[in-house]
Amino acid sequence: MRMLRTVALVAWPISWYLVWKEIFHWRHMTKTLRFRVPDLPPGVTVTPRPGVPVRCLRAVAVVSPVVCVLGFAVDARRRGQAGRTRPTS
Repeated sequence: MRMLRTVALVAWPISWYLVWKEIFHWRHMTKTLRFRVPDLPPGVTVTPRPGVPVRCLRAVAVVSPVVCVLGFAVDARRRGQAGRTRPTS
């Protein structure tokens, strides 16, 4: 669990930095994390769709905070239970 939490903790800021780059610098996404269709030249009939990198980036940006927070919650709960001792009769 610690390794998963650490990976999520590292992936969280990196993914949101890349989301920021996608929105404001590269302009591939809107502020609502939707794929922005670029202006197409005349005669092009194919509708562009987001590729695997953009889809993975959105998934990591949404999932990594949840995994990180859950990892810290599970760790805190385990530490709390380890500190308690059962009374012996």
